Amino acid sequence: MICFLDFDGVLHPQALDAPIPAEKEFCHLGALEALLREFPQVLVVISSSWRETVEMPVLVALFSEDIQPRIIGATPTAGPDPYGKGHVSREDEIRAWLTANGGLDQLWVALDDLEHQFVRHCDRLVACDRGTGLDERSFAELRQHFERAAAL
Repeated sequence: MICFLDFDGVLHPQALDAPIPAEKEFCHLGALEALLREFPQVLVVISSSWRETVEMPVLVALFSEDIQPRIIGATPTAGPDPYGKGHVSREDEIRAWLTANGGLDQLWVALDDLEHQFVRHCDRLVACDRGTGLDERSFAELRQHFERAAAL
């Protein structure tokens, strides 16, 4: 299974009008890594907008050493809109990555706070509340996705 991972509003709370306080930055990363350790078959692709301004080695270094090898890439940044909508959504970026890396039929889940950017694959989205990030509800929902994939 592939987990497409957003950062802001997921790994830490994100206010629309304020920077992330230093003590809150990546405050949920430890919980996500603990869950990933329970499901070693889950790979991670970074779908966060951070990939547009921060180089991949720096992004990977944010994670614990045992998790780093499971980060297998990042979704492509928005380019020409192949769907004629005027913008490329997070869902479209994920679909583009899947198409380029084994096909759309792969098992995947997106952990993101931008629920409005998912239309066709809402069932594969674990939506976090931007103001809290990964909380008990979204953590439990993500665990269910991982468990279903592990049972296959």
